Amino acid sequence: MHVLEVARQRARFVITVETDAEVAGCPGCGVLAVGHGRRRHEAADAPCLGIPVRVVWLKRIWRCVHSDCTVETFSEAHELIAPRAKLTSRAIGWATDALAHDDTTVSALARHLGVYWHTLWHAVRREATARTGRPGRLDGVRTLGVDEHVWRPSRHSADRAVTAMVDLTRDQHGCLRA
Repeated sequence: MHVLEVARQRARFVITVETDAEVAGCPGCGVLAVGHGRRRHEAADAPCLGIPVRVVWLKRIWRCVHSDCTVETFSEAHELIAPRAKLTSRAIGWATDALAHDDTTVSALARHLGVYWHTLWHAVRREATARTGRPGRLDGVRTLGVDEHVWRPSRHSADRAVTAMVDLTRDQHGCLRA
């Protein structure tokens, strides 16, 4: 991808990018496809200097020229932005890390990204599930602590009990990793 433009619009940065691929093979039959224009795909990215960032990807559309192929058109893909995603993979990682290590909420992170709570939560939930399913994630944990407290997210909601597991294993200097 290469950057076409960086602009500050209202209270956010907008970065316009496009790929420079000249050829692509059809995912259905493998025949060389022809360009069929570009489509605008906008996604929220991790904030920069506390300012929300939007990436506008001018995604190339390809058309298969093989008449017997079931694929008529397809768009290019990139690991930064999944198909139909409203958040970049970098924004999802940033938000998941912030929830894991900082004293913050999904609502606060959604405000920083300039997206709705549900948009962020669905992406973070998938990422957190993938992270917790990694084999070996608990390697080296010898002492596990339990932290329970009552959390009240707002004045109008009911109190909720929250239980967190904390790694209380000490390193070679006797310091806690938690």
